[in-house]
Amino acid sequence: MVPPGVPLSRSISVNTTGSETDESASPDRDEDAQPPGQPGTLAFGKPCKLDLRDGCYQIEYRPNRSVVSFVGTLRVDRKAPDSGPDNIIVSGDLYRQSRLVGPLVTSGAASEQSLAGAASTVSTVLPGILTRKPVIPVFARSKYHSYLRVTGITIPRVGTLGSPCQVTLMAEQYDYTQPPAGQFKGSFPTAPSRTVTMKLSPSTAPIPFSLTGGPYFKGRLLVGGVDKGSVTIAWVSKFFRRASVEIDVLAGAIAPTPVPDGSGGNEYFDTIFARTGWQLRVIQDQINVPVPAGVTPTNCWSSADLHNLMSTVQQATNIDNEWRIHLSVVPSKLGCGRGVMFDVIGTPRQGCASFSDDGYPVSDSSNFGVAANQKQRDIARAFLRSATHEITHTFNQIHQEIETNADNSIMTTTPSVADVLGSSTTGAPGVFPDQINLVHNATVRNHLNHMPDPVIRPGGWPFSSWFPTGSPQAADLHQFDSTELSLDVTCTTDHLALGQPVDVSWTLKNESSVPLLAPNDVSVEALFATVTVTDAEGRERPMRTFVVRCDHAKLTPLDPGESVTATTTLFWASAGFAFERPGRYHVQVVLAWSAQGIPVGVSGGVDVFVDYPISDADNRAAGLVLHPEVGKWVALGGGAYHLDEACRRLLALEDHGAAAGDAGPARVVQSFADLMPNRARAVKLYPALGGGGGDAADGGGRARRAGKKKPR
Repeated sequence: MVPPGVPLSRSISVNTTGSETDESASPDRDEDAQPPGQPGTLAFGKPCKLDLRDGCYQIEYRPNRSVVSFVGTLRVDRKAPDSGPDNIIVSGDLYRQSRLVGPLVTSGAASEQSLAGAASTVSTVLPGILTRKPVIPVFARSKYHSYLRVTGITIPRVGTLGSPCQVTLMAEQYDYTQPPAGQFKGSFPTAPSRTVTMKLSPSTAPIPFSLTGGPYFKGRLLVGGVDKGSVTIAWVSKFFRRASVEIDVLAGAIAPTPVPDGSGGNEYFDTIFARTGWQLRVIQDQINVPVPAGVTPTNCWSSADLHNLMSTVQQATNIDNEWRIHLSVVPSKLGCGRGVMFDVIGTPRQGCASFSDDGYPVSDSSNFGVAANQKQRDIARAFLRSATHEITHTFNQIHQEIETNADNSIMTTTPSVADVLGSSTTGAPGVFPDQINLVHNATVRNHLNHMPDPVIRPGGWPFSSWFPTGSPQAADLHQFDSTELSLDVTCTTDHLALGQPVDVSWTLKNESSVPLLAPNDVSVEALFATVTVTDAEGRERPMRTFVVRCDHAKLTPLDPGESVTATTTLFWASAGFAFERPGRYHVQVVLAWSAQGIPVGVSGGVDVFVDYPISDADNRAAGLVLHPEVGKWVALGGGAYHLDEACRRLLALEDHGAAAGDAGPARVVQSFADLMPNRARAVKLYPALGGGGGDAADGGGRARRAGKKKPR
């Protein structure tokens, strides 16, 4: 497995002897050993009954002589499937908080006031605020400060007479650098910012924490043996994180339904995530959502139409107060795809969709059994699994064919699950869908529970940006020799005008004499491929897919001499524009997957040069298209009429090109020929564009230039 490119807590052994000489993890320690003295005696000590139970704690650290404190969550986890009976995983996230006005622990919402505003606020007590049971708190993204990776823990069974029984936590603290304005991915250092030690003694919980019936600890935080301030942790939930999923159903579609769990109960989104450790609230919101004008809902949906629908039906949510994502259910038809996730709808990872009338074509797998060529709405267990897969994508989790191995779990693609169940070594043909396991595997479970908040939460890091193999320097990726698998990367042109999109293609070919396991779909949408653009100064920009469509993707034998090809339009992604200034660039394509748990892959690249503008017309054309709304339009494949600014700019580009004549910025204008909005449709939606796209010289009434491709 490739280690994530972020700090991540892992399982450690618990020291139960109470020794102060070694606070670090000690996997060889005898957990049942008695302290020095006669066997079975307390050896001049006293029994310690320290209840550091599993679940989420609200943590607050108050530095000495400071008006700023740090609040957040601490997760104690003994149930990780791969940690062993005596091991534990503990992780935490801290946010800056004014000590003058603290967070409302009953709702989990953090104060958004500045320090000046907090100092000036008249204190009030809300009715009932002290009698509400606390919940897992949620804090503003802009206040995020650091991640805690606990590396050692002492929970003594016996304490020293005359001294308090204490829980000791040692943690590496990673301070977070917030992202630049308009972006969402900040950064963690590669090494810890500091190592902290927390010495915690049980204490009587104040209201409202006393209402949970859980433990409460008070103590001190030390750095290098120096007391830095006080720290408290209060147990608030048996779950580690909480979130909401809002479900909207288009007219004619059917949402996933609960299915039997085999024990007399039902499984649904909330119970699946509860087994993982999350408190997921399911909100059955709008049903019979009207079909958007001009859309045939039982056909394959374009990315633009689906993005438009999801942008309009979702509730306005303050994701600094609530982790909420949206699931839209639409009909579609067989062969289009079972689901999709958009990297950005306003902010990253807020929305996904599931297609009730698509399903399980035999072209995807010969092991679908009774589900073969059936609709999802008629195969309840597989439908629920597929929709849960998309929901888990919104919490920034990737396919297990890439990260570990294909298995019978939520984040393996549907065709691979069917093949795992139907293979000769792991199952019998026909067990799909009844034997589908509605669980996240150990790897995904630990990511969901212990990755840093900014990586997981909706509105945080862009999709899969924590996975390091997209970088050409990914050291953990085992590369194929060129005599085994080759990757040929080409561009439609090696010289671009500033602002010009370019199509990049790549072909994976088996150059060996034996079949090799490889992806059957190498497009960026299927997630096996990543594209990185590096400028002349060595600055890398990942060009992540805007639309995740992975329904057909799986690992299959690629026979000798066979190849598979994919193409993407390189222009804009959530990290910005591929070519935002003139100069030389290198486009690197990496295909990565997992073979028997070993990360493998192949890479290739091509150089392109972006020409310097030579006229005001060139500069004007570039200025019109180098805008994020135009970038989204291109990423959605055009036709995204809900992006009004993109319509305005592209119509203005068309008029600008006509006004400039043959000496104008022809390459930029022509490169958008197949992406231009239909003027009549755009003007009908936005009458203000009737003046010619915003700055056209001819008022927008002219005929299109001869030889121009018909716009969409």
